[in-house]
Amino acid sequence: MSGFFFVLGAALVLTLGVSGVVAAVTGRVVLPWPCDRVRRPGVWGAGASLLAVGLMAGRTVPVAVRLPLMLVGLVLILLGQILGPRRAGRDG
Repeated sequence: MSGFFFVLGAALVLTLGVSGVVAAVTGRVVLPWPCDRVRRPGVWGAGASLLAVGLMAGRTVPVAVRLPLMLVGLVLILLGQILGPRRAGRDG
């Protein structure tokens, strides 16, 4: 049963990591479920990448390092959905 959870966790880390890097670099969210709600894809991508790194660290990194990393990732994901879109340059 633990092998199943390892595969499930690895798939989650891979999905979050790749989609986070793609969103941070290109400005497009490739996952279908958060796509409509994300207003700042770069912030969302950075948060997803940090969350993936925190999940990937597993038991090799102490909780004092892993937990803040994951919390910062979650906060960035939420900010990417809550903050308004970036404004274009100022005219005038």
